[in-house]
Amino acid sequence: MQLQVTPLGTSAGRPTLVRGASALAISTATGWMMCDCGEGAQTAAQRAGLSLARLDAVLITHLHGDHFNGLPGLLGSLGLDGRERTLTVAGPPGIHEALQTLARVGALGIGPLDLKLLELSGDGGELPGLGVESGLQVSCAPLSHRIATYGYRVSLPDRAGTLDVQKALAAGVPSGPLLGHLKSGRSIRLADGRELSAQDFLGPTQKGMAVAYTLDTVPCEGAKRLGREADLLVHEATYEHARQELARLRGHTTALEAGEIARDAQAKRLLLTHFSPSVRGEELAEEASRVFAGTIAARDGEPVVLESVRGSPAPT
Repeated sequence: MQLQVTPLGTSAGRPTLVRGASALAISTATGWMMCDCGEGAQTAAQRAGLSLARLDAVLITHLHGDHFNGLPGLLGSLGLDGRERTLTVAGPPGIHEALQTLARVGALGIGPLDLKLLELSGDGGELPGLGVESGLQVSCAPLSHRIATYGYRVSLPDRAGTLDVQKALAAGVPSGPLLGHLKSGRSIRLADGRELSAQDFLGPTQKGMAVAYTLDTVPCEGAKRLGREADLLVHEATYEHARQELARLRGHTTALEAGEIARDAQAKRLLLTHFSPSVRGEELAEEASRVFAGTIAARDGEPVVLESVRGSPAPT
């Protein structure tokens, strides 16, 4: 399976003529998840060819408007479409109250939509059962911003190692379905009564590809934890390092600091996003590249396919 990461909005604070408010899609061939849902996110998703019917979950980092204000509209659209399949929305403390308030005053009409809210707390952890269509797995961890904020790690499941077919045949396993059982990690019983463990015939487990999504935040351990050996770390880079003091005052990270986080986390690639309207993404990517070579700047609507990124030079 491939993982495709599509920036839907890369601006910080407010949308511009060329950058939408914060949103990003992580998709497989069968479904997808949205990270943050700023103004215009649902339109950007449809423009990118993503079916709202296949959306499994929306993962909100925090309740600042440029990350949240598109969510009521998205939920309303799904309600108007008559969607009945459960949609999960995960987010920080207060997200339940915010949506309840909108519903109470008549500003959130979701019709038959079965909405499941996960309000995060504490040190985060695994969020099981979200990837119904996409097969994706999700975990979260707190970040350090001006208000309660959580980052996410979205990944494919680990896969069983490669089956040593010759070793299995030599052990008396006949060609056919029993080899398939071993390949899938299941133990088998032979006709002569012997039980064979799949682990004796499989190579090392293959880690599922992973994307870490960490914004908004100052440099923190939560970002490094989520980004540990990720195939792609998506990290905010609101300002260039010359404005580090302003970044820290507003609860943000500079491009150089994002590069340091990717380096320390041993991520494979770094995708910068959440750009102040006053900066050029390509220049911030050059700054981060001083400490982390695999850095690229996100552009609205331009996907990164991880299978083609893994082990190859960074896209331009």
